[in-house]
Amino acid sequence: MVDTGDLTDAGPDVRPLPATARGRRRRQSLLDAAREVFARDGFANARIADIADTANAAHGSFYTYFGSKEEIFVALLRELEEELRSPGPRDVQQGDDGSNRLEPYEQIFRANHAYLTAYRENLAIMVVWEQVATLDARVENLRREASDRFVQRIEKGIRHWQDKGLADPDVDPVYAAMALSGMVSNFAYRWLAREADCGVDKVARQLSLLWASSLGIRTPRGPGGTLVSP
Repeated sequence: MVDTGDLTDAGPDVRPLPATARGRRRRQSLLDAAREVFARDGFANARIADIADTANAAHGSFYTYFGSKEEIFVALLRELEEELRSPGPRDVQQGDDGSNRLEPYEQIFRANHAYLTAYRENLAIMVVWEQVATLDARVENLRREASDRFVQRIEKGIRHWQDKGLADPDVDPVYAAMALSGMVSNFAYRWLAREADCGVDKVARQLSLLWASSLGIRTPRGPGGTLVSP
């Protein structure tokens, strides 16, 4: 069983970013170290001293930026959420007017590929997050809030495609967004936890094909009806 300590005492929010660039760099070095230590040791066995040592920082300096192991864990989860939410370089995806110039299937594929890549690169932390969330209400709330933001983003995209006549208008955007978000996140956890040997490209193509087909979105096809990768 995972011992979470007492995350409920970590405070309602992590403290604000330091005012100076030097302070922000030191804080980030502690976060990078925490990522390594939590991934290696899990939440219960991770120690503040190990995080400080990995960051080449004095043990006492840890408390300048974080009040506890629980607080840096929560900050790390929020940083990780930002990585998972990133769909890829926006300067490539957006036109001069700020609109997305990619076809819907390519948007879906790129977003899924970026998510799966970030998930795989942070697998050990994602597993710790899943474990701690089952035992601690605060971490579960963070996970639920992150999921809700994913769903809202997907729902917005579906509505846009429906307005443009690119997606099936009979599909309920709310239900579809919840189902599709759950499909990708649950698949990522099960696939990577089992150390499956298929690559990210193949998985992203298959999940994106299911996603697009469920919404009635056109998929790029080559000779003989073969699906063409973006």
